[in-house]
Amino acid sequence: MNKITYICLFVILFAGCVQPPDKGNNDIEHIIEQGQLRAVTLESATSYYMVGEDEVGFDFALAQNLADHLGVELKVVIASSEQQLKDMLKKGEADFAAYKISTTKAVRRDFIITDVESMSNVVLVQAKNCKPLKNIMQLIDKDVYVQRHTKYHIRLKHLNEEIGGGINIKYLSDTLRIEEIIYRVSQNKIPYTVADDDIAELSQKYFKNLDIGLSISLSLPKAWIVRKDAPKLDSVINDWYAGIEKSKYLKRMKERYLSRSRYFDNFDITVAKGSVSPYDSIFKANARIAGWDWRLLAAMAYHESRFNPNTISPNGAMGVMQLMRRTGLKYGLNDSTFFEPADNIAAGAKLIASLNKMFFFVRDENERIKFVLASYNSGQGHVLDAVNLTKKYGGNHQVWAGNIEKYLMLKSNEKYYNDEVTKLGYFKANHTVKFVKDVLATYDKYMGVKAP
Repeated sequence: MNKITYICLFVILFAGCVQPPDKGNNDIEHIIEQGQLRAVTLESATSYYMVGEDEVGFDFALAQNLADHLGVELKVVIASSEQQLKDMLKKGEADFAAYKISTTKAVRRDFIITDVESMSNVVLVQAKNCKPLKNIMQLIDKDVYVQRHTKYHIRLKHLNEEIGGGINIKYLSDTLRIEEIIYRVSQNKIPYTVADDDIAELSQKYFKNLDIGLSISLSLPKAWIVRKDAPKLDSVINDWYAGIEKSKYLKRMKERYLSRSRYFDNFDITVAKGSVSPYDSIFKANARIAGWDWRLLAAMAYHESRFNPNTISPNGAMGVMQLMRRTGLKYGLNDSTFFEPADNIAAGAKLIASLNKMFFFVRDENERIKFVLASYNSGQGHVLDAVNLTKKYGGNHQVWAGNIEKYLMLKSNEKYYNDEVTKLGYFKANHTVKFVKDVLATYDKYMGVKAP
């Protein structure tokens, strides 16, 4: 081997060494080799959300179609904000963003912009029952609510500078989603917010009292993005999108997810003052069957269906208690009673009673409730897997937090879902863990309401 060869090898090896460990490993060859395409996204009515146990949404559906096109598995990673999404992409924690990011100068500098693109402008969201504002100068001395450091906050600050100041920018918790903020406007809890026009238009179909006619920005593109070191992935995405851009499939996905969205199905369920649901008396009547406080039963139903008796999940779960057909038939329902609240709630209570018996080995009743909630949401098999993993690795199989919850989350890790004590394999537990937490938080709120 001559001197020139040694120098070339050194340069190649050195170039490889100076790259951060994840850089260069998310282009198309690595994706195909690994058999997995990682998409980072945000929960939104127009991108990704959960209905029961199912992942749905426009961007999710397209990402799944792309993964199928490549013949690989799709893995979805959820970011809590656009900034975190971009940070995760930069760090190599995902291969691309299945969420349309505004293609600002900074975004174009840091990422490759794909052809999965649309145009959008930011609009003022206000309630119609107050005299709607018609021009931006009327925003002076008005309270407009946004979350700090979001694109909406930035746009509002720029607008405030453009008109010479006077807009009262108020801040909301960064845990809220934009659709939840819009809902607050519709309920007259806050006077104004701002949102992308596509999200605002979709929200307006559900919250009829909204006015979204005042634009506060130019129409600008937003698109899926990939890292700068993944040009081949960008090309593959663009070729794939060119193939579906004018297809019936894309038209069908737009009709399914962008003309309506199940994300909003039950935001506006009417509940009488002093009640927790439209069905308090029915929950009370079935609480003894379930062996629960009636308000806990109601809290679970709220997070399953938002009390909508007519809802059907994409996987076929039906009614207030979101029961699958086989389960409903087992507990006394028939085709004419699945959507009757009294019958559906009674069947759900019987299922809870059965799960209570299954987890009777959990001595503490409050702990057992968490096991049952998780099982109702995800299926008892995954929870039993977590019990077995907890036992094997020295945890306390009687306790949810830090034990069952921990190993349920670890079922997305190959070491654990391939463990000999695991029967059902891979499971993404984020939604189920959140479901348990949310139901118990709602139950705490309901505790101040007396039985009807």
